[in-house]
Amino acid sequence: MPGRALVGLLLLALTACSPQQPPPDQGLGQPITSIDDLASLVKERAGGCRNVQTGTPQEFRQFVGTLFADMYQPYVTEWATCSVSADFPRVGLVLFKDFKEFQASWRDAMTAGRVSDSPQFSFGNGYAVTQGYLGTAKLGLFYLRCNYNDPKVHQIPADVEGCVFANPEHRGHGH
Repeated sequence: MPGRALVGLLLLALTACSPQQPPPDQGLGQPITSIDDLASLVKERAGGCRNVQTGTPQEFRQFVGTLFADMYQPYVTEWATCSVSADFPRVGLVLFKDFKEFQASWRDAMTAGRVSDSPQFSFGNGYAVTQGYLGTAKLGLFYLRCNYNDPKVHQIPADVEGCVFANPEHRGHGH
């Protein structure tokens, strides 16, 4: 019996010390579910997010263009714009519902050739900003990439197979 107890204790110790892999969306940080919280994050990390103005679906279509509006709108719960700086005078702040379904839709659009890995949006956990470089360089957000393999770029698994969240601004961080 003492041998069984020792084996059980050893197993417990090993499993307790094993790193748990977070679900993919957890790797993107805490979810943001309100425009106020997203604007606060942008202000804190980028130094500004003034004149926050929520927008209508029609204004979203005008802001991002028809192609992106058709892809994004079924998954957008709310969106707004703010002014970050002279370099980023109007940045879109986008909140998602069904973030996993959005990722699958994006992957399918890439596979069909309707979109490419353009850096127009950068993503966090359930949200995006429309200035990709601002998002990756200043906010620590990620591009959504599918069928992507660059070992020098920091990557987090996406919620759908074949895709990752990648941030090229984090080069050399061991990921």
